[in-house]
Amino acid sequence: MKANNKNIGQATPENWKLTEEQRLNYQALYILFLITEEKVTFPNFLTGNLKFAQESIDFLESKKLIVQKEEVTEGKKVMGVSLTKSDVKWVYEASPEARNIVAQHRKKFREFLTFYDVYAHVDPETGEFAFRKIKKILLKEGGKAAWAKYKNHDRWIDYRVPVAVYKGFDPREFIFFSFMEEGRFIPTEEDQEHEWAKHLFMDSIWEELEMVVNSAPRWEDQGDEENPANEIIETIIIEGANVLKEQRKKLQKFIKKQDEIIGLEEELELVKGEQDSDDDDYDDYYDDPVYYHGTYYYTPLADPLFWVTAAIII
Repeated sequence: MKANNKNIGQATPENWKLTEEQRLNYQALYILFLITEEKVTFPNFLTGNLKFAQESIDFLESKKLIVQKEEVTEGKKVMGVSLTKSDVKWVYEASPEARNIVAQHRKKFREFLTFYDVYAHVDPETGEFAFRKIKKILLKEGGKAAWAKYKNHDRWIDYRVPVAVYKGFDPREFIFFSFMEEGRFIPTEEDQEHEWAKHLFMDSIWEELEMVVNSAPRWEDQGDEENPANEIIETIIIEGANVLKEQRKKLQKFIKKQDEIIGLEEELELVKGEQDSDDDDYDDYYDDPVYYHGTYYYTPLADPLFWVTAAIII
């Protein structure tokens, strides 16, 4: 799929700092995630630390992605805290378009894990990928603990950020979504002061995100005069795809022979991909991993068009 080839080889930004507008986009998407996936109910009047979410709520309401709805169910939980019938009269409900936006972005993140985690552990000196030994280590040499130890070796360099940049993606999106999937900001009944909201909207989360991308290698810094940087990074991308194809084929053969694999689900998910994934997606990726951009046209979250197009292209 070469629909986005104009972005191939984009330069690494000199400054990764998000603007206030970009932060708002990230925060608003997370609020939609809470409403649609975590079944969190927001009242139409926010108090305490919940006020941190007010700008995002206003933004989503202006886009008609959430609407106010009268809520009369006794005992309904709001932000994980049980309330009586008289406490809440109106709450926010996500529109079908909002659910599509979250579904698309989660699919984008799962595709990123499936196709790009292979670049998380690369030895630039030898061109070796840790992932090349995943089957051997997981299934023959000690399992999950041995695999974790092997990945933590100092020689491995994380090339996911330069690969993402070169292919025209914004790696900050995938880092932020990993925070979401890890459940960092999920409201709980114990958190009655809604500290989660303060953490999500304070500077520390953005500083951490910037630290990750700033510490990553730049694709332009790879190679030398005889081996141009673009050729080096494309070689890494192609070889990573070959490694994933090889290991996925080996592990799929093993999986078919087993009824259940205890303790290896997360690692094997990188190889299996989504249960409902079409094998054509993998074939497209293997055929041309440099230009492959997934099953949809990639629109960055920071692009104003995202909130218009994301709900349409599903």
